[in-house]
Amino acid sequence: MNIGVISLGCHKNTADTETILARLPLKACLVNVEDAEIVLLNSCAFLKAARDEIYDHLKKLKDKKVILLGCMAGSLTQDIFKTYPQLYAVVSGARYGDIARIIETVAQDKKIFAVSAEPAIYVDLPGKFLITPRSYAYVKIAEGCDNACSFCLIPKLKGAYRSRPKEAILEEVKNLLKRGVKELILVAQDTGYYGVDLYRKKSLADLLKAIVALPGDFWVRVLYFYPERVDDELLETFANSPKICRYLDMPLQHGDPAILKQMRRPYDTKKILEKISAIRQKMPDMTFRTSLIVGFPGETEKAFKNLLHFISIIRFDNVGVFEYSREPGTKAFDLTPQITNDVKQQRREQVMLLQQKICLKKHQAMVGTTHKTLIEAYDPVKKTYQGRPMRFAPDIDGLVHVSSKKKLELNQFYEIKVTKAEPYEMEGEVRITYSIR
Repeated sequence: MNIGVISLGCHKNTADTETILARLPLKACLVNVEDAEIVLLNSCAFLKAARDEIYDHLKKLKDKKVILLGCMAGSLTQDIFKTYPQLYAVVSGARYGDIARIIETVAQDKKIFAVSAEPAIYVDLPGKFLITPRSYAYVKIAEGCDNACSFCLIPKLKGAYRSRPKEAILEEVKNLLKRGVKELILVAQDTGYYGVDLYRKKSLADLLKAIVALPGDFWVRVLYFYPERVDDELLETFANSPKICRYLDMPLQHGDPAILKQMRRPYDTKKILEKISAIRQKMPDMTFRTSLIVGFPGETEKAFKNLLHFISIIRFDNVGVFEYSREPGTKAFDLTPQITNDVKQQRREQVMLLQQKICLKKHQAMVGTTHKTLIEAYDPVKKTYQGRPMRFAPDIDGLVHVSSKKKLELNQFYEIKVTKAEPYEMEGEVRITYSIR
């Protein structure tokens, strides 16, 4: 049977898709979606725009047998089969272990609704079929979330926070390193909370120490930290290992205390500023990335100016900016006043322009400096290599375009001198090969 796959949404979904693909029936053949008989559609349901994208895909796949996976699956009922005849199965995360049987059922022209409540503990499914470039891989370390942010559906969709056992993570990491992966990216909704449910204490530092103790030349990157989770032990762990990327992705969401309070996020911006300042004093080369929401209900002009001021003070290295999406089922849904779409768009553009100027100045200050860089691809048109230093995470940040008179090996580390800077990308030239010991 020919099977195609479409994986949408966050990096955690990417990791789930790779686990699912490793569990396909033996007679399954992975092909392009156009040539597939059955299509696995891994969904995101975090925002209305994401859900609309799923429905658009379903319409385009009207001649296929579609198996819907992911966050959206748990919110559907069997009535969805009436609306979309091409939909043959709906499978929630709790049932991924049954995917081979479900696919075989669909191949026999039978429909199946495999939706179960999220389990109380992390259900580990071994195996991973990589769909990322071979240089990096996403390693899921937890599922669900215990935060109660007023704008977010994740706890409702994915259940309570549950950590993946350390032994299972290390086994996956070892297998990835054997396959030549150079960057391991640990992902969860709240990575800094790892281990609290399983080991009765925050255990991310312990996990990182175990990973970096493994032999080989590789990096470890950790995504999605909340500032309240970053303690001295974690910072010491970062500072003591050259294998851990000096990169903190903190989804702070806003910079106005009143808006943050409405969001049910830590709203003492002074403490946040002090935390970031302390981290920079300890590790001046730390890269800070954040996600921000504009147009949250009640965001006055003053509140928005406070956000701009907050960005100007912190001077993030990378920022993702999103317009608030009013989601049924969230605490923020009934908050007033709602902000118009035009104002949301204008404010997003203002934030992006401000951040663009900050990024350009930061990158210009790097001209002439050298940085460990993972070379991942070659552009035959520009005749340059593409790579990423620690400050750039894949899929969400920029690239360094590298000139070299000699042929470079892909998926290897080199020392790159920055020669030119743009707001989101840089140019550079090779100095020496680089190897982490």
